[in-house]
Amino acid sequence: RFFYVAKTSKADRNEGLEKSNNHPTVKPTALMTYLVKLVTPPNGIVLDPFTGSGSTGKAAILEGFQFVGIELTEDYWPIIKGRLEHAETQLTENKEKEGEQLF
Repeated sequence: RFFYVAKTSKADRNEGLEKSNNHPTVKPTALMTYLVKLVTPPNGIVLDPFTGSGSTGKAAILEGFQFVGIELTEDYWPIIKGRLEHAETQLTENKEKEGEQLF
């Protein structure tokens, strides 16, 4: 089976950030979502020892998994923080919408 996702869009790349994302290898959220779901068991924890721009963490959070990320390059920490916080906000909003639909 072949899974293809084009280059990361500017919207996906910069989601949750005040400034432009300057990380050189941002992965598409759709691709990382596919991979996270492929290898993580229900209620699993995703570990990314090279977090980079936070694409794996973003996908893990949006899919409801716990996430642990490690990144040595301090320049990328604000990018990771912004993208992960935005993903947490999206997840919360999605859960609230689902709750509203039940009533």
